[in-house]
Amino acid sequence: MNDINKEDIEARWQLLVWRAVIAICGVTFGLSWILFACHRVTKSVSSGIYMLQYIFIPVIIQIVTLVVCYFMIKADTMSNKKKDYVVIGLIFVSIGVISFTYYSVIPLILLPCITIVATALFADQALTIWSSVAVVILTVIDMIRYHVEADGSFAGLNWFGVLCIYLLFVILLCVMVVIVNTHTKALMNSITGSYNRQVTLMSELMIDPMTGLYNRRSFEDSLEKEIENVEQTGAKSYVTIFDIDHFKEVNDTYGHSNGDIVIKALCKMMKDKSKDMGLAFRYGGEEFVILFHDVELSKVMNVVEDIRTEFRCYYFHFMNKDGITCSCGVAEYAKGESSKAWFNRADSALYKAKESGRNRTVISE
Repeated sequence: MNDINKEDIEARWQLLVWRAVIAICGVTFGLSWILFACHRVTKSVSSGIYMLQYIFIPVIIQIVTLVVCYFMIKADTMSNKKKDYVVIGLIFVSIGVISFTYYSVIPLILLPCITIVATALFADQALTIWSSVAVVILTVIDMIRYHVEADGSFAGLNWFGVLCIYLLFVILLCVMVVIVNTHTKALMNSITGSYNRQVTLMSELMIDPMTGLYNRRSFEDSLEKEIENVEQTGAKSYVTIFDIDHFKEVNDTYGHSNGDIVIKALCKMMKDKSKDMGLAFRYGGEEFVILFHDVELSKVMNVVEDIRTEFRCYYFHFMNKDGITCSCGVAEYAKGESSKAWFNRADSALYKAKESGRNRTVISE
């Protein structure tokens, strides 16, 4: 159970991050399109070539990247780890296009470093390192273009020296994020472990330890919620109460340990046969309940009678013969009825089944 919970937490966190990143990149794309259209990088080319080189091509690259990223994230065939790389790639492209287009604006050359910082969201060391490599490559390309094409002098500074400073900054940023990843991973594991312990504790409080069915407290909570649901949707719901006939004699004759075997056998049948239509509970002692939701009475009766018949025919090794039976009372929820009244009607139907000879099912009027 704990492993499932951990995977569920991580999946929800990743989905939240993916959606946030896509939304942020969408806004970034919009702002960059405005920047492309309003800021004239060079006046040495015609308007048509300028529009193609500085507006249409960057916009097309960003749109294609955003669409591809969206569909890759929705794909079920790709692992979550690979999707993390896709999302970081989206960030890299969204800001890398701006950096690549405006390489002549010196501060924008380091804009892709945001990608390295973003990898801290996933606490993945390999992702951080690969992102840093991509940022270094793009930084070197932009610096070379600035030096060659824009003839940049960096206000009298040595070009290679500035490049080394930039690369040193990227490396230091990578190291810092790697350190942060270590602590983030430890924190996430701690939070997940705490959550799992709470879930396990709550499960233990709601489940009967001997039978594995939900306990009486859980039944009472579920009954109230079912009434709210039925009142809103108008669906049909049923309470069915099972009671093992002459169970005291079973305990007195064969011992309590064998009595537990009888209880477990009935509970397994209830759980297996009702799992697609309802929930099974141990109400107390030898009384058990199935709460059926949104199902017709005919199907309820099929399940109830199947359980009752199989239990009657079940062979218990400690007995010289078969013959342990159970009785059942069934009650459909009536609009406006309280949970106590609903349960009492099912209990009255069970009492009638007992009074009329046991080993039978009675439906409440």
